[in-house]
Amino acid sequence: MVIDCGGSSTRLGIVEPGGVRLVKQVRTTSYDEFVSAIRSVDPCPIVLSVSLAGFVDRSSGFVRLSRAAPWARGTFAQRLSADLHCPVSVMNDGDAHAMSMLAIGGIELGAVAVSLGTSVGIGVVGRDRKLISPASGENWDLGEWRLDTRATNRDLWWALGSAGLFELEKNLGVKAGRVQFGYRLGAFLSRLTCFFQMKTVVLSGGIAQSHWGVIKVPLREELRNVPDHYAPPRVMLSPYVEAGLAGAAHRITLGF
Repeated sequence: MVIDCGGSSTRLGIVEPGGVRLVKQVRTTSYDEFVSAIRSVDPCPIVLSVSLAGFVDRSSGFVRLSRAAPWARGTFAQRLSADLHCPVSVMNDGDAHAMSMLAIGGIELGAVAVSLGTSVGIGVVGRDRKLISPASGENWDLGEWRLDTRATNRDLWWALGSAGLFELEKNLGVKAGRVQFGYRLGAFLSRLTCFFQMKTVVLSGGIAQSHWGVIKVPLREELRNVPDHYAPPRVMLSPYVEAGLAGAAHRITLGF
Protein backbone atom coordinates (compact mmCIF):
# COMPACT_ATOMS: atom_id res chain seq x y z
CA MET A 1 0.00 0.00 0.00
CA VAL A 2 1.23 3.51 -0.80
CA ILE A 3 0.37 6.92 0.67
CA ASP A 4 1.19 10.50 -0.34
CA CYS A 5 0.64 12.93 2.55
CA GLY A 6 0.98 16.50 1.25
CA GLY A 7 -0.18 20.02 1.92
CA SER A 8 -3.65 19.67 0.41
CA SER A 9 -4.66 16.11 1.22
CA THR A 10 -3.63 12.54 1.99
CA ARG A 11 -3.87 10.16 -0.97
CA LEU A 12 -3.99 6.42 -0.46
CA GLY A 13 -3.36 3.89 -3.20
CA ILE A 14 -2.94 0.20 -3.88
CA VAL A 15 -0.07 -1.18 -5.94
CA GLU A 16 -1.41 -3.34 -8.76
CA PRO A 17 0.16 -5.00 -11.80
CA GLY A 18 0.99 -2.16 -14.17
CA GLY A 19 0.81 0.71 -11.70
CA VAL A 20 -0.88 2.30 -8.70
CA ARG A 21 -4.61 2.76 -8.23
CA LEU A 22 -5.70 5.78 -6.21
CA VAL A 23 -8.32 4.52 -3.77
CA LYS A 24 -8.99 7.36 -1.37
CA GLN A 25 -8.26 11.05 -0.84
CA VAL A 26 -8.88 12.52 2.61
CA ARG A 27 -7.78 15.20 5.07
CA THR A 28 -5.98 13.77 8.10
CA THR A 29 -5.43 16.01 11.13
CA SER A 30 -4.03 13.47 13.60
CA TYR A 31 -2.03 10.27 13.75
CA ASP A 32 -5.12 8.29 14.72
CA GLU A 33 -7.05 9.64 11.70
CA PHE A 34 -4.12 8.69 9.48
CA VAL A 35 -4.06 5.11 10.76
CA SER A 36 -7.86 4.87 10.47
CA ALA A 37 -7.67 6.00 6.83
CA ILE A 38 -5.10 3.28 6.11
CA ARG A 39 -7.22 0.59 7.75
CA SER A 40 -10.31 1.73 5.84
CA VAL A 41 -8.47 0.87 2.61
CA ASP A 42 -6.59 -2.20 3.84
CA PRO A 43 -7.06 -3.47 7.42
CA CYS A 44 -3.89 -5.58 7.22
CA PRO A 45 -1.39 -4.09 4.74
CA ILE A 46 1.55 -6.30 3.83
CA VAL A 47 3.91 -3.36 3.36
CA LEU A 48 3.48 0.41 3.56
CA SER A 49 5.40 3.11 1.70
CA VAL A 50 4.68 6.73 2.65
CA SER A 51 5.58 9.99 0.89
CA LEU A 52 5.44 12.89 3.35
CA ALA A 53 5.94 16.65 2.98
CA GLY A 54 8.60 17.54 5.54
CA PHE A 55 12.15 16.84 6.67
CA VAL A 56 12.58 13.07 6.69
CA ASP A 57 15.51 10.73 7.20
CA ARG A 58 14.53 8.12 4.62
CA SER A 59 16.90 5.49 6.04
CA SER A 60 15.08 5.45 9.39
CA GLY A 61 11.74 7.11 8.61
CA PHE A 62 12.34 9.69 11.36
CA VAL A 63 10.40 12.92 10.73
CA ARG A 64 12.16 15.97 12.13
CA LEU A 65 9.58 18.49 10.93
CA SER A 66 6.40 18.41 8.85
CA ARG A 67 4.18 21.46 8.66
CA ALA A 68 1.67 19.50 6.56
CA ALA A 69 1.49 16.70 9.15
CA PRO A 70 2.88 17.88 12.51
CA TRP A 71 1.45 14.76 14.14
CA ALA A 72 4.00 12.67 12.19
CA ARG A 73 6.98 14.18 13.97
CA GLY A 74 9.41 11.71 15.53
CA THR A 75 9.81 7.97 14.94
CA PHE A 76 6.95 7.91 12.45
CA ALA A 77 7.94 4.81 10.47
CA GLN A 78 8.70 2.82 13.60
CA ARG A 79 5.38 3.77 15.19
CA LEU A 80 3.40 2.89 12.06
CA SER A 81 5.17 -0.43 11.74
CA ALA A 82 4.32 -1.34 15.34
CA ASP A 83 0.66 -0.34 14.99
CA LEU A 84 0.05 -1.90 11.55
CA HIS A 85 2.32 -4.95 11.99
CA CYS A 86 4.10 -4.53 8.64
CA PRO A 87 7.32 -3.06 7.23
CA VAL A 88 7.04 0.72 6.70
CA SER A 89 9.08 3.13 4.58
CA VAL A 90 8.72 6.90 5.00
CA MET A 91 10.39 9.39 2.67
CA ASN A 92 10.08 13.07 1.80
CA ASP A 93 7.62 13.86 -0.99
CA GLY A 94 10.30 15.45 -3.16
CA ASP A 95 12.34 12.26 -2.91
CA ALA A 96 9.23 10.24 -3.78
CA HIS A 97 8.65 12.30 -6.91
CA ALA A 98 12.32 11.77 -7.77
CA MET A 99 11.93 8.01 -7.27
CA SER A 100 9.04 8.03 -9.73
CA MET A 101 11.48 9.19 -12.43
CA LEU A 102 13.28 5.85 -12.16
CA ALA A 103 10.16 4.12 -13.48
CA ILE A 104 10.02 6.38 -16.57
CA GLY A 105 11.78 5.06 -19.64
CA GLY A 106 14.00 7.16 -21.83
CA ILE A 107 15.05 10.00 -19.52
CA GLU A 108 18.67 11.01 -19.22
CA LEU A 109 20.17 11.03 -15.73
CA GLY A 110 21.06 12.91 -13.56
CA ALA A 111 17.63 14.37 -13.23
CA VAL A 112 15.69 16.66 -10.94
CA ALA A 113 12.04 16.23 -10.01
CA VAL A 114 10.12 19.42 -9.27
CA SER A 115 6.66 19.03 -7.76
CA LEU A 116 4.35 22.05 -8.04
CA GLY A 117 1.30 22.13 -5.81
CA THR A 118 0.45 23.81 -2.52
CA SER A 119 4.20 24.18 -2.13
CA VAL A 120 7.27 23.07 -4.12
CA GLY A 121 9.10 19.75 -3.70
CA ILE A 122 12.56 18.92 -5.03
CA GLY A 123 14.25 15.55 -5.49
CA VAL A 124 17.48 14.61 -7.29
CA VAL A 125 18.63 11.37 -8.89
CA GLY A 126 22.23 10.91 -10.02
CA ARG A 127 23.61 9.09 -13.04
CA ASP A 128 23.97 6.00 -10.85
CA ARG A 129 20.16 5.92 -10.40
CA LYS A 130 20.48 6.72 -6.69
CA LEU A 131 18.88 9.57 -4.78
CA ILE A 132 21.26 12.41 -4.02
CA SER A 133 20.92 13.91 -0.55
CA PRO A 134 22.17 17.21 0.89
CA ALA A 135 24.94 17.24 3.52
CA SER A 136 22.38 16.83 6.32
CA GLY A 137 21.44 13.36 5.07
CA GLU A 138 17.78 14.36 4.97
CA ASN A 139 16.10 15.77 1.86
CA TRP A 140 16.34 18.86 -0.29
CA ASP A 141 14.19 21.78 0.76
CA LEU A 142 14.55 24.98 -1.27
CA GLY A 143 11.32 26.51 -0.03
CA GLU A 144 12.97 29.65 1.33
CA TRP A 145 15.08 30.25 -1.78
CA ARG A 146 14.29 33.87 -2.66
CA LEU A 147 13.25 34.38 -6.28
CA ASP A 148 13.84 37.52 -8.33
CA THR A 149 10.16 38.26 -8.81
CA ARG A 150 7.43 40.75 -7.98
CA ALA A 151 5.41 38.18 -6.06
CA THR A 152 4.01 39.35 -2.73
CA ASN A 153 6.10 36.60 -1.12
CA ARG A 154 9.33 35.85 -2.99
CA ASP A 155 10.02 32.58 -1.17
CA LEU A 156 10.09 29.68 -3.62
CA TRP A 157 7.43 27.64 -1.80
CA TRP A 158 4.94 30.51 -2.16
CA ALA A 159 5.90 32.12 -5.48
CA LEU A 160 5.91 28.79 -7.38
CA GLY A 161 3.16 27.19 -5.33
CA SER A 162 -0.59 27.50 -5.66
CA ALA A 163 -0.70 30.86 -3.82
CA GLY A 164 1.78 32.44 -6.23
CA LEU A 165 -0.09 31.13 -9.26
CA PHE A 166 -3.40 32.40 -7.89
CA GLU A 167 -1.92 35.86 -7.33
CA LEU A 168 -0.69 36.02 -10.94
CA GLU A 169 -4.06 34.89 -12.28
CA LYS A 170 -5.82 37.50 -10.15
CA ASN A 171 -3.51 40.36 -11.16
CA LEU A 172 -2.95 39.55 -14.84
CA GLY A 173 -5.94 37.42 -15.81
CA VAL A 174 -6.02 33.65 -15.91
CA LYS A 175 -4.17 32.95 -19.16
CA ALA A 176 -1.62 35.77 -18.86
CA GLY A 177 -1.01 34.82 -15.24
CA ARG A 178 -0.22 31.23 -16.18
CA VAL A 179 2.12 32.38 -18.94
CA GLN A 180 3.95 34.59 -16.45
CA PHE A 181 4.11 31.65 -14.05
CA GLY A 182 5.87 29.71 -16.83
CA TYR A 183 8.50 32.44 -17.14
CA ARG A 184 8.93 32.50 -13.35
CA LEU A 185 9.37 28.73 -13.27
CA GLY A 186 11.80 28.83 -16.20
CA ALA A 187 13.94 31.46 -14.47
CA PHE A 188 14.12 29.27 -11.38
CA LEU A 189 15.05 26.17 -13.42
CA SER A 190 17.78 28.16 -15.17
CA ARG A 191 19.36 28.93 -11.81
CA LEU A 192 18.83 25.35 -10.67
CA THR A 193 20.71 24.10 -13.75
CA CYS A 194 23.80 26.02 -12.64
CA PHE A 195 23.46 24.35 -9.24
CA PHE A 196 22.71 20.70 -10.13
CA GLN A 197 23.84 20.58 -13.81
CA MET A 198 21.03 18.08 -14.46
CA LYS A 199 20.24 16.61 -17.86
CA THR A 200 16.48 16.30 -17.28
CA VAL A 201 13.79 18.03 -15.24
CA VAL A 202 10.51 16.18 -14.63
CA LEU A 203 7.62 18.36 -13.48
CA SER A 204 4.80 16.86 -11.44
CA GLY A 205 2.05 17.91 -9.06
CA GLY A 206 -1.33 19.54 -9.61
CA ILE A 207 -0.09 22.79 -11.17
CA ALA A 208 2.14 21.04 -13.70
CA GLN A 209 -0.51 18.47 -14.61
CA SER A 210 -3.23 21.11 -15.06
CA HIS A 211 -1.30 23.85 -16.85
CA TRP A 212 1.58 22.20 -18.72
CA GLY A 213 0.11 23.19 -22.09
CA VAL A 214 0.37 26.90 -21.17
CA ILE A 215 3.54 27.07 -19.08
CA LYS A 216 5.85 24.91 -21.22
CA VAL A 217 6.49 27.53 -23.95
CA PRO A 218 7.54 30.45 -21.71
CA LEU A 219 9.44 28.03 -19.47
CA ARG A 220 11.54 26.73 -22.35
CA GLU A 221 12.07 30.25 -23.64
CA GLU A 222 13.47 31.28 -20.25
CA LEU A 223 15.83 28.29 -20.23
CA ARG A 224 17.69 29.86 -23.14
CA ASN A 225 19.31 32.06 -20.50
CA VAL A 226 21.30 29.15 -19.09
CA PRO A 227 25.01 30.06 -19.40
CA ASP A 228 26.72 28.71 -22.50
CA HIS A 229 29.02 26.39 -20.53
CA TYR A 230 25.95 24.46 -19.28
CA ALA A 231 23.57 22.48 -21.47
CA PRO A 232 19.90 23.41 -20.85
CA PRO A 233 18.07 20.38 -19.44
CA ARG A 234 15.21 18.67 -21.18
CA VAL A 235 12.02 19.58 -19.30
CA MET A 236 9.10 17.19 -19.42
CA LEU A 237 5.81 16.52 -17.68
CA SER A 238 5.65 13.41 -15.50
CA PRO A 239 3.42 10.71 -16.99
CA TYR A 240 2.15 10.05 -13.47
CA VAL A 241 -0.79 12.12 -12.27
CA GLU A 242 0.03 10.81 -8.78
CA ALA A 243 3.83 10.90 -8.95
CA GLY A 244 4.20 10.74 -5.16
CA LEU A 245 2.33 7.44 -5.07
CA ALA A 246 4.30 6.16 -8.07
CA GLY A 247 7.57 6.97 -6.32
CA ALA A 248 6.44 5.35 -3.08
CA ALA A 249 5.49 2.25 -5.06
CA HIS A 250 8.87 2.16 -6.81
CA ARG A 251 10.60 2.16 -3.44
CA ILE A 252 8.67 -0.97 -2.53
CA THR A 253 10.00 -2.67 -5.67
CA LEU A 254 13.53 -1.79 -4.54
CA GLY A 255 12.91 -3.41 -1.16
CA PHE A 256 13.40 -0.14 0.71
